[in-house]
Amino acid sequence: MTFSKRLLAWIIALLCISPAHALNSWDSPSADLAARIATLTGPGTITLTITNRTTFSNDDVAAIRLAVERELRSAGVSVRTKDADSDVRITLSQNLQGWLWIAEVQQGSETKVEMLPVAGSSSSASAATGPAITLHASLILSQAEPILDVALSGTGNEQRMFVLEPEHIKAYTTAAGSWELAKSYEIAHGHPYPRDLRGRIVPAVDHPFDAYLPGVACSATRAGQSWDLTVSCSDSDDPWPLESQKSFYNSTRNFFTGVVMPGFGPKLPPFYSAGEVTRVGSTAFLFVDLTGATHILENNSHKLLIGARDWGSDIAMVRSECGQGTQVLTSAAGWPTSDSIRAYEIAGREATPVSAPLTFDGIITAVWTAGDGNSATVVVQGLQGRRYEAYSVSVVCSR
Repeated sequence: MTFSKRLLAWIIALLCISPAHALNSWDSPSADLAARIATLTGPGTITLTITNRTTFSNDDVAAIRLAVERELRSAGVSVRTKDADSDVRITLSQNLQGWLWIAEVQQGSETKVEMLPVAGSSSSASAATGPAITLHASLILSQAEPILDVALSGTGNEQRMFVLEPEHIKAYTTAAGSWELAKSYEIAHGHPYPRDLRGRIVPAVDHPFDAYLPGVACSATRAGQSWDLTVSCSDSDDPWPLESQKSFYNSTRNFFTGVVMPGFGPKLPPFYSAGEVTRVGSTAFLFVDLTGATHILENNSHKLLIGARDWGSDIAMVRSECGQGTQVLTSAAGWPTSDSIRAYEIAGREATPVSAPLTFDGIITAVWTAGDGNSATVVVQGLQGRRYEAYSVSVVCSR
């Protein structure tokens, strides 16, 4: 081929480059993400998968992968198909501001995450993916006694708070903008509790609340419009509520037996926590089994949820106006000195992080969906002084 023909072919190839790629070189953000990954992994070998949840073309995704691999090699990190030191999963997502690239690095049982915002126009980002998400925590109560769960009821001056403790249910009213203890009700039980005690308190339709502890059920009633409650507790193996389902709790341990009502058909293994994700025309049931693995049950069968290896044993579903409309809030795996909550969304049977971790100064001991379904109650045992704190955690759309 003559020089003039080579020059003509080069010009034609240059003109055929896609407008998105010509206007937006992925070399700079790819280099930034690769540097962050290399900092987490150190020199060595990795497996690399990229999931595209944007409007990027296949050519753009391929270009991003090549750029990331090139920069990783420069940092002493080589990519393998299997048997590597670390597993790296990159998720390309987008929101109204542009793009969000998420790298999850799995080394043994530990998962580390980096989130890289990448600038882009709002017109190029798909509004269907929804805005980015921030988790907001509001302190409800702090006390020395253990807190198992908290339920809020009413509005304004009529708002009440009920706090479930191992031996008492405490009722609070609002006074001068703060909570004031109104009355404490003793929980009668005829057998000792298990060591890792859990409990649940939920507002009821026709009475103030029901409460559940291992082998114990309590119910509150009120006379007319008076808030002078009668709380009765007794030994019981009634199933605990889990959104549209109820599940029996092992009264001598700290998990659900796997028997649910009205049920789904297939028998479930014992599990720590569960919740429901609303789909178009269906509902998926998530549960964390005793090994720490998270399953998704749909169409009468359950499979392992992809992308949930760093989840802890506590999950809660929260409705919001963000993204898909339902987010899964989950605690972190392991035993960190500072625990955290993070929001995920589920597509198919894959979980994708949609918020940065929200860190607490202590260990999370309970995560329950609040009675209104729009927030989660998170209980933290502090490291200093070992006080217990209850927070309301909500999902905020970052626009």
